Amino acid sequence: MTIRVAFFIADGFQPLDLFGPLDTFTEANTFLKDSYQCDIVSFESGLIKSANGHSVMADFSVVNVPEPDYLVICGGSGMRTLKLTTKQFIDLKQLANVAKRIVSICTGTFILAQLFPNTPLTVTTHWRHCAQLSEQYPQCDVLPDPLYICHKHIYSSAGILSGVDLSLELVRQDLGNTLAASVAKELVVYLQRKGSQKQFSDLLKTQSSDSLRLNPVIEWMLDNLQQPISVTDIAQKLCVSERQVSRLFKQHVNLSPAQYLTQLRMFQARDLISHENRSLQEVSRLVGFANYESFRRAFERYFGLSPSTYNP
Repeated sequence: MTIRVAFFIADGFQPLDLFGPLDTFTEANTFLKDSYQCDIVSFESGLIKSANGHSVMADFSVVNVPEPDYLVICGGSGMRTLKLTTKQFIDLKQLANVAKRIVSICTGTFILAQLFPNTPLTVTTHWRHCAQLSEQYPQCDVLPDPLYICHKHIYSSAGILSGVDLSLELVRQDLGNTLAASVAKELVVYLQRKGSQKQFSDLLKTQSSDSLRLNPVIEWMLDNLQQPISVTDIAQKLCVSERQVSRLFKQHVNLSPAQYLTQLRMFQARDLISHENRSLQEVSRLVGFANYESFRRAFERYFGLSPSTYNP
């Protein structure tokens, strides 16, 4: 059965908010034919100007698009500032009412909030605009940290590329882990960042901090995950005391050295499981676990499911 996805855009939409999720769904069709039918819609069919000045053709208007299973509301500077007229509200709300899932990408949440003025919503959006969204739409409980969240049948994602993470999650729910992993591999992205993962990853925070001092030791840790690594080893690499190591990691990545090492091992294991033809026992060895059982328990604690379930 084909799932029909309507992508709603208006003047000033962000192209990546459209094409990232659009490519994710259409890529699934290369592995399972006719899984998704994607339509681009706006208030009127025709050319719609993006935030960067280029135009995209809307296939349908909101009143004549075939009934969608999913309604995806893209973000962008124009979407964030758009105030729906009465007619626009009625037409777009009709689409939302028939859709089984409603998805907002980035600041598309500002349109989503207008469609449900009297409904308490738990949502997220780009970190830069969370305060504004909360102030303008008090019915929304705005969570600034998650990459994406689901509230009943309503999904919302944070900034731009997190829309790909959310789309991969929907593909996983629809078509299973294996196919979603294949799509992620074709897109050359991780399968998948958890929705609960923060918009600022710990490594990103390190890269953008005032001090880049941790970067060389983090690279060394990544290159040596299969080996035992202690706080003493890290301190020696940095030429500081163990106490100073703990302070630096807490300051720049908000984790202890041991917690950060576990995170690196779990992310590496997830990547190997999703993208490499390796046994789970070999993966556990490559990320530094003495035996598979201890690896399995650590993986379950971190991701909420076993390695074999993650990649059946």
